[in-house]
Amino acid sequence: MKIIRLTLGMLFATVLFGPVHAGSLADQCASAASVFLDALDDEQRQSAAHPFAIPERRAWAYVTGSKTRKQGLAIGDMTDEQRVFAHRLMQCGLSTQGYQKSAGIMRMDDLVRENIATIITSGAIEIGKEFYWLAIFGEPDTAKPWSWQLEGHHLALNFTSIDGSLAVTPTFMGADPAEVQSGPLAGWRLLGGEEERAYALIAALTEEQRRQAVIGDEIPRGIFTAPGRAYALKGYSGLSAASMNAPQRQLLWLLIDEYVQNVAPGVADQIIGEILQDGWDRLYFAWMGSTEYGGVMYYRIHGPSLLIEFDHASTVLAPRLGPDANHIHTIMRIPGGDFGEDLLQQHYLNSPAHLAPPIEK
Repeated sequence: MKIIRLTLGMLFATVLFGPVHAGSLADQCASAASVFLDALDDEQRQSAAHPFAIPERRAWAYVTGSKTRKQGLAIGDMTDEQRVFAHRLMQCGLSTQGYQKSAGIMRMDDLVRENIATIITSGAIEIGKEFYWLAIFGEPDTAKPWSWQLEGHHLALNFTSIDGSLAVTPTFMGADPAEVQSGPLAGWRLLGGEEERAYALIAALTEEQRRQAVIGDEIPRGIFTAPGRAYALKGYSGLSAASMNAPQRQLLWLLIDEYVQNVAPGVADQIIGEILQDGWDRLYFAWMGSTEYGGVMYYRIHGPSLLIEFDHASTVLAPRLGPDANHIHTIMRIPGGDFGEDLLQQHYLNSPAHLAPPIEK
């Protein structure tokens, strides 16, 4: 209970004293982005810097290679100094936990490339820590809307700064292998909390609760709200948090925390405050696939202010064999708030001279 009490203490402060605005954090991020851009030459800047009000700002992906990249400068095309500045910007909207996961995912892609090289013997394999693209949209200035995006295989980070506040979704994190079994990285497990805490929750449910939570025996072929499908889940499914007892809700909170605490602390507190304000009866936990530890499964947590999805994806070496428990995909979205959509609506309402950009479908 200690963890929950500490979290709730911060949340009650949020309720009493108002929402947590990341003004100083937004200033720090704007400064980090400006330093990065100033370190680029003209050709690099053309790749990295783009106008804010273009559809490509919402064009994101977590697949391999440069063919799907409409914007951004690759980490591999930067100097060492530029990479340092890129990582400082990457750290800005993340917690220490979130940054370490993100950097680990990028490093893990070197291992993915080694595995793929055993079956692909010709042509370029654009996977690895150097094949991540950083893009900045708009002028880094807290007085104006602007955003930055880092994406590549198994990682997509999207941050939007509007009037001193930060939007931090959609956020995608994946791992393959979920746990390294051999070699110098044996034992690495980047997304273990997302898996362990989910199994703890499903195991704590009663038989009747589990019947409500499990909405299918087969897991889907990928995350429902993948890029371009932000509104694919129209309603809620599964078990309402209002139907859980206190220990079960604590386990649900710990699972939510594993995702939300990847972002900068003040922003994370605000997200959790919104979830609490919605109420337990509007938060749902759903599961598909095996409930036995080690099986393949999918789960989601869905409410008005939060959407989390987790699935076991197909194995890279034999994708036709179906889901692999050692391959994880996760996504966190804020319904109506991805890419700062809700903040932008308010901004453009207060600034009618500006035109709102199109919304992701």
